[in-house]
Amino acid sequence: MKNILLALGVISILGACAHHDDVRPSSDNQHYVIVKASDRGEGIQEALNQATHFCKQDKQSMYVINESVKYQGEQDEQTFLNDQSTAQIISNAGTWLWVLGDGYVDDAGAIASLAGASAEHSLGKPYLINVSFRCAN
Repeated sequence: MKNILLALGVISILGACAHHDDVRPSSDNQHYVIVKASDRGEGIQEALNQATHFCKQDKQSMYVINESVKYQGEQDEQTFLNDQSTAQIISNAGTWLWVLGDGYVDDAGAIASLAGASAEHSLGKPYLINVSFRCAN
C-alpha cells in the first residue's frame, strides 16, 4: 500500500510539470495567464513560471505588467486558511504515524493521513491569480 501511494505521489509531481497551459497569448504582445490555486504564494509562483516558460520558448525575457490575486472562496479567507492548516496538520501527523507506527497505530495513521488529504482537497482552489506580461529581448 505504501508503494502504491509513493507511486501516485511521484506521478502527480511529474504531472504537475505542465509548462504553460494557462497562458493566453495575444497579438499585441500583452499576454496573460490565469491560474486557480489553493495557496496564494504557490499560485503566483505557478503563474510566473508559466509566463517565464512561454517567453523562453522564443528566447525572450518575461516582464510583468500587472498581477492580481482574488480570493473567491465560499467561506471567508481566514476560515479557509484555518481549515487548510488543520487539514495539513492531520495529514502530516497521520503520515508520520503511518510510516513509523506498528500494528493498529499505522492503520490509524493511514486513515488520518488520507482523511487530512481529502479534507484539504475538498477545500478547493479559491485563489484566482491573473498575471499580465510581455515578452522582450
